[in-house]
Amino acid sequence: MNLLGFNFFSSVRQRVRSMLAITAISVLCLLCGGLMAFGLAPAQAIQAYRISRLPVTDDAAQVAAAQPGEELLFTGTLKGNPPLLEGLDFIAYSAEEWIVTLPSDNASNSKPGGHWETTETVIPALTLELNNQPVSLLKTSSARLSGDLHILIVKGDSPHQAKYEGERLPDGSKRYRGLFDGDLATVLGKKSASGSVLPEHIFAGDRLQFEESQRQAASGMFASGLCMMVFAPLLLVGGLLFTLFRKS
Repeated sequence: MNLLGFNFFSSVRQRVRSMLAITAISVLCLLCGGLMAFGLAPAQAIQAYRISRLPVTDDAAQVAAAQPGEELLFTGTLKGNPPLLEGLDFIAYSAEEWIVTLPSDNASNSKPGGHWETTETVIPALTLELNNQPVSLLKTSSARLSGDLHILIVKGDSPHQAKYEGERLPDGSKRYRGLFDGDLATVLGKKSASGSVLPEHIFAGDRLQFEESQRQAASGMFASGLCMMVFAPLLLVGGLLFTLFRKS
């Protein structure tokens, strides 16, 4: 059935599909926001409180006296650790690769987009000096690196490029975030049976900064979750109105 030069039923089906998609996206946004605000944020707040209550460990003797499996939190200086990459000073790092997405052929007005994709985290066995005494950290691939890390971008040579922070960055470029020998670091980890410490989190900074970062993470999750929950009904109403009254 044609009405005024277009297929009426096809237009209705298209509008219904659009409305269903908008509804689904809005519900998903609401659920994710609720999970973040009332699930992940409280869990992070509990973690932040638990970390703040850990006893102060300020010398290697306390680490040596800890029982296997005991959780420890201490701040010291990384010393005696060789660089991992030729020409770079990183002794522990996470690496990301810049992925450029080219627009489709029928999107002539679109520009290439890019995003960072994590490729690896390398944390070898390290030595940290605590009150002028060495503490050994075990090699791990599951610990998290955060804080005021050193950042270095090594540009690739691909002709495909996308903008990042105001400049065009080639596909395949590498971004390294990590620690140098001599950096101050706060380690959250567990004493191992070997006498070393298995790190769970290595933070570039002191304990007070680490504790504050954990509290800020909880606040950020809660605020982001609330924003998503507020945005969900606005998206639903606005999307449905646009779909209903747009010209075909």
